[in-house]
Amino acid sequence: MKTKHIFVASLDVGELLPFVVRKTKTLQENIKEQERAKKELINFIDRLEKNYKETIYYMGMDIIEAKTYERFIFEKGGFFEVIVSAPLAMNAHFVHSKKAEKFCEALKKTLNSMLKKDKITEMFVNSIQVNSEQDQSLTYEKWDRMKGIKEVSK
Repeated sequence: MKTKHIFVASLDVGELLPFVVRKTKTLQENIKEQERAKKELINFIDRLEKNYKETIYYMGMDIIEAKTYERFIFEKGGFFEVIVSAPLAMNAHFVHSKKAEKFCEALKKTLNSMLKKDKITEMFVNSIQVNSEQDQSLTYEKWDRMKGIKEVSK
């Protein structure tokens, strides 16, 4: 079997995105935070869908090893997953590089339209690029290490 994997990955270490789920002290606060983040994520997906010019369907949510994954599928191929726990990570997966490039541009346009204009945002958006299977993808182990570094630095 022949496989081909092209992806667009981003890691929001600076917690710039409004749909990151931040830690709370109580269960009630956590529920409110989850609801707030979900509304922001829906708003983001709606904007992304307009810029991408392709329907994006919600596939559902999974919790795997204390990480919440929100998953979406593109009408014409590919899928998108968002780890909403800090540090928030977004990964879109494709078979064709042209689809990945189109998505990458739509993602950057969407982020630029919703985030404040400063150097940190510019660096974050510019770090997003199309990668292939030969490149290093954002694995769970890398995400977990980034989370550990973030928690130690607080």
